[in-house]
Amino acid sequence: MFKTTSAFTQTRKITMALTMSFAAATLFTACGSDDSSDTTQNQETEMSSENQSNMDTTENITPMPSETEVVIEDEPVAELDQTDNVVATEEDASETAAQADEPKSEAAETHFVTAEGLKFNPLVVKINSGDSVSWRNMSTHNSESIDGLIPEGAEKWNSPMSANYKHTFTEEGIYIYKCTPHIGSGMGGVIIVGNPVNLEQIKNADVSGGAGRLVRKAISEAESM
Repeated sequence: MFKTTSAFTQTRKITMALTMSFAAATLFTACGSDDSSDTTQNQETEMSSENQSNMDTTENITPMPSETEVVIEDEPVAELDQTDNVVATEEDASETAAQADEPKSEAAETHFVTAEGLKFNPLVVKINSGDSVSWRNMSTHNSESIDGLIPEGAEKWNSPMSANYKHTFTEEGIYIYKCTPHIGSGMGGVIIVGNPVNLEQIKNADVSGGAGRLVRKAISEAESM
């Protein structure tokens, strides 16, 4: 009988142990489920808060003002008065025709002659009517026209001693001049204005010495023109 009781007692202990193990397992599963539910709920709560924060940030962003489009309107082009244009064109044509009919005059020039020792350089100067001749470096020298060796009716000249001098020529022809104190050394020159209209007069002139050499040079230059 003692053995039977002992076996019963052992069986009861095993049954209780299994029951407690099952209860513990059930309780652990329930706790795990609650923790998972809490974790999921917490995650959902955090995501909801983050979305709400993003929405608030989006609402707080001030929209940038759109660029203002500038429209430039073309200014109306004033209509031209056709009558004024026609009158202006006719006046321009008349003025152009009048200018074409006017003779073109060349600007007067100044030609330079330099005294170098006992000679003038250049010795012969060819110019147009209305041009001028300017003598430079005239220390101890002068420039004087020679009677009978310039065109008839042309203006004579005689510059001051040792002074630069300028003379304008308006009559065509051959002009022969001298340095008064040095003509014996042949110091003088020839100026041909336009056409040598008095060439025959120069050829028939009775001169000798320094003036004679100037005459021969003038005739040679005039005949080569």
